[in-house]
Amino acid sequence: MDQSLDIDIRRECLLKCLIMYLGEDASCLIKEYQADQREEAEREFEKTTMAVFVIRESDALSHALDISIVIDGVEVLNKLPSVACACTMMIGLIYALNLKYPEGLKYTFEAFQKILMDIENKQMSRRVQNLSSKLQE
Repeated sequence: MDQSLDIDIRRECLLKCLIMYLGEDASCLIKEYQADQREEAEREFEKTTMAVFVIRESDALSHALDISIVIDGVEVLNKLPSVACACTMMIGLIYALNLKYPEGLKYTFEAFQKILMDIENKQMSRRVQNLSSKLQE
């Protein structure tokens, strides 16, 4: 990755790569819109079970104007500093509110829980176990 990119952009790229590596769709978790699409994003809020919404100035490498977490059609947090922070806050919300992991992202959130946070790491699915083994090499 280009070292001249902002650290938050590099972390976001790594999160998206992790999701793709685990065979899941990053757009299920991170929904990106440009600033002129804000109204469209707000309409999408209502249909969303759980996601991180990112409003950017222009392209995927531009500064985020707003990063929000939406759960069951309600914007529960906004003005977050980065996508990585939003993912961390989402994990906290999932635990605090005793929610299920977002549909289609069970391996990603299992990796967050069992590898990154080291919680209940005794039993892992094969995908997450393979990732954990590769990271330990």
